[in-house]
Amino acid sequence: MATEKGNIQQKICLGLSAATGGLLAVLADIMQKQDASAVEQLKSALGTVLQVRTYPWFVGLLLIVLSVALSFIFSADSNKKSFYVGASILAIMMTSVPYDAKPGLNTGSVLHPTPDAVGATNELGWWGRFLIPSRVFAQNAAPSSQGSPVTVQLETTDKKPVSMATFTLVDPSNGQVVARSRVQGSKFTFYVTNPQYLLRVQVDGYAIAEHSLNPPPPSLTISLTPSSVPLSIQRLFRK
Repeated sequence: MATEKGNIQQKICLGLSAATGGLLAVLADIMQKQDASAVEQLKSALGTVLQVRTYPWFVGLLLIVLSVALSFIFSADSNKKSFYVGASILAIMMTSVPYDAKPGLNTGSVLHPTPDAVGATNELGWWGRFLIPSRVFAQNAAPSSQGSPVTVQLETTDKKPVSMATFTLVDPSNGQVVARSRVQGSKFTFYVTNPQYLLRVQVDGYAIAEHSLNPPPPSLTISLTPSSVPLSIQRLFRK
């Protein structure tokens, strides 16, 4: 009886060690890679392949449960081995679900070399053909055929300036990220071809803001509320 009770306690300790390793791996993945985390990629894969829309925290919980199962599958006989096996769940998921880089939002700008840059290339002489000179590009406005232009102005309730913001277009039907851009400043103009998209704005130190683009407004002001919760934690509770 005492031996059986000791075996149960040992299995519980091994399971907790594996869960701890899996938890630390998931947290490290979310905190360091943010939108590029394996948790986010797996959530996106579930929505694309299985048409299952869920929260990132639920995906993280599944990974922790899987890390406990792996510790018993590989017959880890010590807390240290269970912890290592649990932490390896992140490497397994990164291999099975590679990072899917999302394109940037369509800003409708076409890059062309400036005349000064072209002239500088010609002034290099005959040896210019062996060199790759630096080029300065200029932006030309895009035609309106690229979609409906939307200009977003960010305002904070604490009146602090916005130095950097991440704009994300989300398909509300399945929660999939369509495009993402990280820009400087509080004003951003882009083009929308699908009026069904949801705009998500993320700024460090503020709560994540969302606004429907159905229909796309020509101009939009989004108010940001200060928040002490890190963006990586906020994303865990958003589909």
